[in-house]
Amino acid sequence: MKLSSALGYPMDYNHPSEIMDEIARVTPTFAGVSFQRIDELGSVQWPCNAQAPEGTPIMHVGGFVRGKGRFMITEFVPTDERTSGRFPLILTTGRILTQYNVGAQTALTENNVWHPEDVLEIHPWDAENRGIRDGELVSLTSRAGDTTLKARISERMQPGVVYTTFHHMFTGANVVTTDFADWATGCPEYKVTAVEVSPAKKMSEWQEQYRATRKQTTQILTTAGAVE
Repeated sequence: MKLSSALGYPMDYNHPSEIMDEIARVTPTFAGVSFQRIDELGSVQWPCNAQAPEGTPIMHVGGFVRGKGRFMITEFVPTDERTSGRFPLILTTGRILTQYNVGAQTALTENNVWHPEDVLEIHPWDAENRGIRDGELVSLTSRAGDTTLKARISERMQPGVVYTTFHHMFTGANVVTTDFADWATGCPEYKVTAVEVSPAKKMSEWQEQYRATRKQTTQILTTAGAVE
């Protein structure tokens, strides 16, 4: 609430239920939702309103609420991103089940047991040609930027293609991807980026700065001074 007030929109709530009441006032599909209703029913699935006072556990019964989907045929338009002598590999990024996006909801949980860091999967042929060994640090560079992470040699990837996830802030995989977007949907082009991979002895400059800044901003002040 202090942040909202500082941004010019004062808010004053005495209980989370008041926030839910405000949502119900301004959002028709949540008009019947309240903390009291949730306590009574255990859970409430929207839409919840005068027509469905106890919510709508199943939205589509007998037909789709908004009608059937409309399919549009679109012409294939190739990306402007191209491999070259300097950037001969294609990077594609994706997700893994145990982490969510950039770890905002999962990075501080026990999920890290399954996925503690982002790694770069690279085909054995590409790794051998670059002198890269499994588990070693590599530099991932594109026209947009660079980052450093560990290599995982894997035949899951085709020669010429490398893959990584983007769940950990320290990896910052999206600093490597370009600003290109799909012409029809505007979706960022995270799946096609021309890159080069090479052995590395240290983290990239921005990662070192990130590590130093994070260390400073997560210190706990005590009467004896600043400590970890």
